[in-house]
Amino acid sequence: MGKAESANRMWSTTAPGATPGTFAFAMPELPEIVPLPEMNFDGGVPAMIPHPRLGIDAEDLSGQLGNYFGAPEGEGILVRDVGSGSVAEKAGLKAGDVIIFLNGDRIRSVGDLRAKLAPRDGDKATTVKLGLLRNKSETSVNIELPAPAPRTKHVSIHGTNI
Repeated sequence: MGKAESANRMWSTTAPGATPGTFAFAMPELPEIVPLPEMNFDGGVPAMIPHPRLGIDAEDLSGQLGNYFGAPEGEGILVRDVGSGSVAEKAGLKAGDVIIFLNGDRIRSVGDLRAKLAPRDGDKATTVKLGLLRNKSETSVNIELPAPAPRTKHVSIHGTNI
């Protein structure tokens, strides 16, 4: 038996009492579909994901690219874009800056920065100092971070409706 015949046999189904090689079924009545509310997506961050605290688009630098920008040990975060109206823009952060420090702590990756900026319960508005490389020269900016939005508790119920 060849591959084509084998494949045809796998998908061939015979219903009881039907002619071999045919298949029949009754489609159940479907309930009326209720349309979902219209959702406007403006390209921003979906509401269920916490808003970014700085308002930047960034990527990790390493190796030769990091060395090109003058990052210590070739590691840092390249700012690719600064959101219009963001706290980073208000503080003077610019595309092309390389973030290397946060409040004096070395930042090697986006994960490092994200972890250090992660809002914690009870956080209030605070100012952080970002150490940067701009045109291979060190500088810094102070950024006023707003207090994180209060978290809502989500309840998940597992069970069966009877």
